[in-house]
Amino acid sequence: MHHINRLVLNFPGFETTGAIHQIERLSAGAEKTSSLWGFKTARGDAKSTPDGTKTVAEFESTGEGWSASTRFVQFSWSDIIEKYENESYPQSLFHNFPKYFSFFLDKSVRKYREASLRYWGFTIYPILMMVAFAIVSWFAVSALFSLIFPGVELHWLFQAFTAFGLFLVLCKWPGDLAYMNLSVNDWGFARDMVSGSNPEIEKRYEIFASQVIREITSSSHDEIIIVGHSFGSVWAVAALANALEKKPKLLRGKRVTFLALGSSLLKIALVRRAKKFRVWVRHVVGLDNLVWHEIQTKTDFISFYKSDPFEPIETFNTAEDIAADVIVHRVNFRKALGKRRLKKMRRSMYLAHRQYILYMDNRVHFDFQLRLFGPFYADQLARDTELTVNHDYLPQASNKE
Repeated sequence: MHHINRLVLNFPGFETTGAIHQIERLSAGAEKTSSLWGFKTARGDAKSTPDGTKTVAEFESTGEGWSASTRFVQFSWSDIIEKYENESYPQSLFHNFPKYFSFFLDKSVRKYREASLRYWGFTIYPILMMVAFAIVSWFAVSALFSLIFPGVELHWLFQAFTAFGLFLVLCKWPGDLAYMNLSVNDWGFARDMVSGSNPEIEKRYEIFASQVIREITSSSHDEIIIVGHSFGSVWAVAALANALEKKPKLLRGKRVTFLALGSSLLKIALVRRAKKFRVWVRHVVGLDNLVWHEIQTKTDFISFYKSDPFEPIETFNTAEDIAADVIVHRVNFRKALGKRRLKKMRRSMYLAHRQYILYMDNRVHFDFQLRLFGPFYADQLARDTELTVNHDYLPQASNKE
């Protein structure tokens, strides 16, 4: 019987969902995925470290002629996110908006536009909403005053003060419904990551690096999959690069796939001040035994669709700096989801951004959970998109792409 023993190091994106809940969500998806692909998956208890920064769950999968053991390691930084998300309003807006606007001042937004028009649209989205709210507030106050006090001239200072109050109300609602404040908080965090001004972020780099070293050196695996979803790709690069600085031979002779899903890598790497992070990227893509598999989709506005993962980084010379095998797939979730889920996903840009790590309704080669629990090596699935419909380990697929 063919058996795969794999280690998965998973770095999630910018969401406050705790590690245990994320593993529960993964387990529920694993049941649907295994049913779809014709195998079975069972999970053991999830165990967290005392500080909550790492949670581990063991999965066992079995199919006809094969089995797989997956040690799934969920790294957590939700406690850091919560401090950005739970700051009282409007203090959070006053605190994070200047950080967000700094990406315009240092010309990072222009670089985003050159790299990906869709991501540029996501970048300017909060400020466009604020401009719209400001215009609505100004004229609404004027119209309301004229209605209540006809013939009385409205002093501009009173109008400005009252309009600003209404502006703050609109930024909260419907701003929250439209993810405006979440986006601004996300940008505030990004600026702190660039500037190194948040000691909790700097400390978490070290914690994650030590945990990565411990996980990789403590046992033997047939393959290692490092997953970075959204902002998780940034954390994964930072953790792995710091681990390699401490232990340069950490991944020597190992089969390693870096799975970048809806990656936000360029969000940090394109900022002029992020020199340290660009060095870290070089450490990771300088590994000749690593496959960098990036999955992008047109549906997702919060990632750099149609962008090369590294070419926009001006200080990179692809011939000299990148030894890893870089594979980019642009996929269509329309092939992966039923009509009902597809319609629901299209109504929310954040749900579309999260779909990479959720279960699929149809068999597609970019199925995330198939990589974690199935009979194929992750680098095989990256290199051969037809493997899943031709392989003897699985029943013939009902849909072909």
